[in-house]
Formats: sequence, structure tokens, C-alpha cells
Amino acid sequence: MSYKNLYEFAQKQTPKTSRNIIRDEALRLAGLQSIAHVKSGMDVTVCRGLYFSATSKTHKIVQQLGSHVIITERSLNECWTRFVYVKELMHVFTPAHEASDTGSRFEELLADLSAPILSSPSNQMLSEVDAFWMSLAVLCPEARRLEMKESLEKNEIDNYGIALELKIPEQYVPRLFEERYLRNVNRIIK
Repeated sequence: MSYKNLYEFAQKQTPKTSRNIIRDEALRLAGLQSIAHVKSGMDVTVCRGLYFSATSKTHKIVQQLGSHVIITERSLNECWTRFVYVKELMHVFTPAHEASDTGSRFEELLADLSAPILSSPSNQMLSEVDAFWMSLAVLCPEARRLEMKESLEKNEIDNYGIALELKIPEQYVPRLFEERYLRNVNRIIK
């Protein structure tokens, strides 16, 4: 099973779909039993969340919990926690060659994230970008996205109102209506 199946499942949901419903379906599709959620202190200028696969036995937290793990920064509000959690959850669909599952791959990702312009991003960076678009697409069913776009154009709703309905960070709402949104989602679900 793949992300495409999760995307199709999400299209039948209504905003605000519980992240637990999304989690349960993602785990089912990925053939996983469980995923732990841990809140921890992080430098949000660098990272708001992390995903650790249970296949990576070198990570202490995976050893302790014995499962896949999503870590989110503890001070995030509900919208941020929801978005970051779902974005990290999308990594259950990440192919092995794109995983940041070693110290060197993680360091490469951090270098890419801090680079001003990337002429050739790493597979890990491409995975992060895809996870961003994947999370937006499952948190906002396409039919509702189109309705919101029309309401936004008619000034019947604003970005804040959309963020409240979807329970996502307001700064990501404009990404739903960019030309590249559908291009990225369609590329990912093929």
C-alpha cells in the first residue's frame, strides 16, 4: 500500500479530521503496528519534529519504546503539533534510500535545510519536501480545498479562518492555493 491510498482515504474525510484517524490508516497501509508520540524540547529554529523508524535500532528512544517514534517540540500549539505530527507520520511512506536513518544522512539533511539555495538537494531533503505536501493534502480534502479557494477569492474567509477550520499553522494556508500545490500532490500520488 502507498501514500496514494492514504490520500484517497483522506478525500472522504471532513476537516478537521482527527490526526489519530490519519495515523491509524497510515499505519494500516504501511503495515505497521504502532507509533509512539513523544513531546520533547527542541530548537524550533532548526526542527519542530522528528521521525524515527523502528528498523533503526541505534536510536535510544526506539530501543526504549520498541516502536516507530514521532517526536514533536513540546511548546507547539495544537495546530503546529497536529501539522508537524502528520508531516512526520508521512515518513512511514519514505523509501529506504530517502530516509534520514543514519547520522551522516541526518547531517546531510541539516546541511540542506540550512543551505541558501540548493542546486541538487539530497534524497533526504526531497523526502522532507514531499512529506510537507503529503501532510497538507491529507489534512485538507481536495473538494474542501476548492471551496475554500473560492471563498477566499470572494473574501468570504481569510487565511486565519481556513487555518482554524483545518487546525494547521496559518503560515501554511497560502501553500494550499499555490500553482505548485496540485503539481506536487499529483506527482506524489502517481
